[in-house]
Amino acid sequence: MTRHHLTCRRLTPLLVAAGLLLLAAPQAASSPLACPTGIGATMAKVNDYWLAHNPNPKGVAWTTGAYFTGDLAAASALPDTRYETYAQNWATAQHFALKGGPTDTNANSQAVGQDYIALYQADPRHPAGDIAQIDQSVRTMVASKTVDDWSWIDALFMAMPDFAELGVIENDPAYFDKMSAEFQHTHQGLWNAGRGLWWRDSTFVGQNVYWSRGNGWVIAALAKVLDVLPVTDPHRASYVQTFQQMAAALKAAQQPSGFWPVSLGDPTQYPGPETSGTAFFTYGIAWGVEHGILAPATYLPVVTAAWNAMASTSVQPNGSLGYVQGPASGPADGQPVTASSTASYGVGALLLAGGELIGLCSS
Repeated sequence: MTRHHLTCRRLTPLLVAAGLLLLAAPQAASSPLACPTGIGATMAKVNDYWLAHNPNPKGVAWTTGAYFTGDLAAASALPDTRYETYAQNWATAQHFALKGGPTDTNANSQAVGQDYIALYQADPRHPAGDIAQIDQSVRTMVASKTVDDWSWIDALFMAMPDFAELGVIENDPAYFDKMSAEFQHTHQGLWNAGRGLWWRDSTFVGQNVYWSRGNGWVIAALAKVLDVLPVTDPHRASYVQTFQQMAAALKAAQQPSGFWPVSLGDPTQYPGPETSGTAFFTYGIAWGVEHGILAPATYLPVVTAAWNAMASTSVQPNGSLGYVQGPASGPADGQPVTASSTASYGVGALLLAGGELIGLCSS
């Protein structure tokens, strides 16, 4: 087993400090390509609040997995070793295990796998045993003929990055092939090509209900997969096409405030701000701009407006992250979403977005 260092983009403290100074500098208001300011400071404010109020995180739920993927993005983007230490201490306390052990192939259970893999890749001292359970879980699926495991779109974020990362680590295209087969099955059932958006699951098919965070899970999953998937992979072009179609639809659905509504099909239904979907869209679109898949002139203003909206409205004066819709399967759940509505996965999404924007705006 060989190590691959594609998930954690490590910047030297000097380079990061220079980048943060650049981000903090005044931007010309007339420039359509101006980046947000103070990104690193906003990330640190939010994550420091989270650490202070959750000093001993426990469990391996999907919510925790989604948080730590953002925490590790912050650890990679900011010169603060506390964030990686926080993740390492949590993973060690969980024995790098999945909820149901190595035979558990539920996508929600696999969500923490991408955090274990990122920690494994970030430090050469990590033994292969740290990713043994997630690897066995994914290899069980690779060996199966079943392709209908991901019957809800949230599953794409929870599971797809594991397949992509492990395929690179193991240098085995079978991981990529299985990932594509599972994705295409979900795509055929839940993707509305005419809208460039996804129905959350089969109960919504045919309705004008496109859940913000659900679509956020998907574009974030595609960004994570494309970040490591070999350019020679025969399935890559289909992921890029879906990604670009989503980005165009999301640009059109963004509200003047910079937020996306919780219901992309009907922005008047729940018109208030919602952070988690907005943050995942910001992450995915920023990744697309940085990696040449989306045009900067078209999409940098989109993510700048979104980040500024979250920084000014979602981030509370004490560092708490508000306006995060609770665990849900559609726009109607967990309403109303208020300034005090917060959740771990929302924090993770904001940190993912901020880390990607630092990479984009420092380049």
